[in-house]
Amino acid sequence: MIYVVAGIILGVLAGLNLNITYSLDYAVYISLAVLAIINTIFNMLNENVKGELTVVKSIIFLLGDLIFGLLLGYVGEQLGLPIYLAAVFAFGNNIYKNIGNLTNYLLEKYHKNKESH
Repeated sequence: MIYVVAGIILGVLAGLNLNITYSLDYAVYISLAVLAIINTIFNMLNENVKGELTVVKSIIFLLGDLIFGLLLGYVGEQLGLPIYLAAVFAFGNNIYKNIGNLTNYLLEKYHKNKESH
């Protein structure tokens, strides 16, 4: 878990200090990719807490989320409809669900440790 936190911190610092620009045509795709990666991180944290995390699951989570989000973004642009918002809502819902699961796990762990002392 320390590696995930360190990676996030390094990524944010690199993003703030690097002067990288991109066309606004790619804004939807970049935002969907970022949401997919954040969703994958929280899925991996949740699976790690349960003791069910494997490298194969991590890769499948990431590829599935990226393909799903980017495909919706592409189809939406071709149709002229904001279909990508479905991916935004799905990723957001899943992120909050995983945060809730992690919070419940940490609270249960805290209460068990408190009761054992």
